Amino acid sequence: MTFTKQLYAKASMALPHISARTFSRYCGKSEGYWGSIQAQSLDISTNSLLYLAEMLEHEKAKSPNHSMHELQAFIAEEIARRLQTLPTESAQVRRMVLKALASAAAERDSSYSVPPIIIA
Repeated sequence: MTFTKQLYAKASMALPHISARTFSRYCGKSEGYWGSIQAQSLDISTNSLLYLAEMLEHEKAKSPNHSMHELQAFIAEEIARRLQTLPTESAQVRRMVLKALASAAAERDSSYSVPPIIIA
């Protein structure tokens, strides 16, 4: 089974109400996106995976479940795998790009902080 088909199966478990059309919208695309990539035997885009992970984060806030967390981890692993297959033969360049990505993420995360709420 391809990654894209596994993704849809896991999404169906995490979000029982999901259909091909809603899945496409959860990926930030038009309602026909899922059907189109399936018909053409294409992989889901990395941008769509990121959008889907963000939508899952929103859904978890409304009604968290373990399947959503597992689905997000599945998505993160695929994105990491895709980053490992950058079109370069140099392992050093690949490591440099991944370190820069991690550094940028850490910098972004540390620069944004919500003030604490104190309830007395």
